[in-house]
Amino acid sequence: MTTSRYSSALTGGASRYVYNPNHPIGVALIIGFLLFAAGGMYFLHASSSWSEGESRDAVHTAVRDLESERHTFSTWTGGYDRLIRDALEESGEGPSTGGVVHVEDANDPYDEDADPSVDLFEVTAQDVDATFCLGVSPPEPEPALENITVSLSVTVEEGRC
Repeated sequence: MTTSRYSSALTGGASRYVYNPNHPIGVALIIGFLLFAAGGMYFLHASSSWSEGESRDAVHTAVRDLESERHTFSTWTGGYDRLIRDALEESGEGPSTGGVVHVEDANDPYDEDADPSVDLFEVTAQDVDATFCLGVSPPEPEPALENITVSLSVTVEEGRC
């Protein structure tokens, strides 16, 4: 009776199996598993990160959506920053999971040359260096008990405000 130096690709007892690196099929299973794990990690990272093209498309889609309809504000609804963030999330662009978008007020109260008829907001996305400056007019209405409905005009420029 001859014995092979390879017992089987998987060795183990009752409920514990390990890959046998001395068997060619075991080596193939180990390499296949490592490639599968690396591919899965890459897919998860790619599906949760913004790209520059996705952020640019999301901003332009959000601007088009913001200008296409009238918006009603009250004390309880929040301001333009919330409205812009919601439009970016609803644009359908960007990663399927994760991918944080930041919308920050960029108005400088000490800039005497600033246009008082425009509110400025900077839009950035996680993992992307691109920044977009959105100019929204008319300026955000002061919080009031009654509803205020406005039509927005939004300009977009790449770069900081």
